[in-house]
Amino acid sequence: MRELSADWAKREPIYIPRDGFVFVLCTRQADALEVYKDVERFPTAVPKKPGYEMFDKFMGIKILAQMDGEPHSRVRRLMNNALAPKAVTRLEDRMRAAIDRLLDRIEEKGGKFDAMADYGNHLIVEGLLTVMLKLNPEQKKIFTEMHRVIPLVTYTEAGHNYPDECVKAFADAREAIQKLIDERRADPGDDLISDLIAARDNDDKLSDEEMFDQIFTLTAGALGGTTNAIGGVFYSLYQHPDAIRVLQKEPELITGAVAEAQRWHSGSYMTFPRFAQRDTEVGGTKILKGMVVRISSQAAHYDPTVYDNPLEFDVRRNPRIVAFGSGPHACLGFFLARSLMRIAVEQLITRFPDARLENPDMPVTYSGSVGELRVKSLPMLTQ
Repeated sequence: MRELSADWAKREPIYIPRDGFVFVLCTRQADALEVYKDVERFPTAVPKKPGYEMFDKFMGIKILAQMDGEPHSRVRRLMNNALAPKAVTRLEDRMRAAIDRLLDRIEEKGGKFDAMADYGNHLIVEGLLTVMLKLNPEQKKIFTEMHRVIPLVTYTEAGHNYPDECVKAFADAREAIQKLIDERRADPGDDLISDLIAARDNDDKLSDEEMFDQIFTLTAGALGGTTNAIGGVFYSLYQHPDAIRVLQKEPELITGAVAEAQRWHSGSYMTFPRFAQRDTEVGGTKILKGMVVRISSQAAHYDPTVYDNPLEFDVRRNPRIVAFGSGPHACLGFFLARSLMRIAVEQLITRFPDARLENPDMPVTYSGSVGELRVKSLPMLTQ
């Protein structure tokens, strides 16, 4: 995969036909950034036309990543303080405590564990659903079920209805979110939903529908995106035992090392689609109005014009990556994801200093939505 990504990173955008559409895939970092930043030519809102169901990952819900113009800017502005570095930092002690409980369970298993099934898959559930949203077990079950079925939506073929289990899971999530909004409005607390209810920009505030859409965005998007990312981070780091030893001696390098791990193994091979608004071109490739444009951050992270020796894993590189997007649609949950991954790596390499992959040569298998690289299993030994 890395050699293929490195080859793609040198190529102009390419055409990929699928289900009657022609995708344009951008794999060089300069091309990726051009598309990310030019929301006039390449907006993210899914056209309301028959056949575009495969691109509507959240079944009509207005998620921030697929909004454009002033509505996008306004909602982002109202949400910003609740997900800013200061807001995330004040929750880090609670994140550490939740992660410690996961590591306690791993320690009780003795000897072997799966870095995904026993750890990675639970990190964002604990960090977001338990710590930031303060959900009870029954509520968390509803959101993890929604997370489970989202990939099925992205495999819906053009012109087909969404699977019944997706419709039910989304309906259950809608009911749960509305109850949470009503409860936190009546009894505010120290949690993200209460912060969003209280968010103001002068006299402006989020409506109930906007609040629902963005809570849905955070739970669905963070549960998927961060889980994908952390699998790649663990795999990258433990493929390089020398890097682990460096981090144990110099923990101040962990934040940069997590970015390098994401560069070396992204959590996706394609981002959310963009939709060309007029005939144009990117990187020498013609793009016609209506074409679907996608970015491969996995390939862009191997661009030799940006990264020296891109096939080499360098724990001291501290790269600027595009895994969280760029421009107006850069991921609003970036600080939460980065903080959670840093703490997860720091506590894992501290609690189990001799942990290693059970089979360093194991073939990695993936699951997830179209475009995602979600590591399914990562068997490890604690000593």
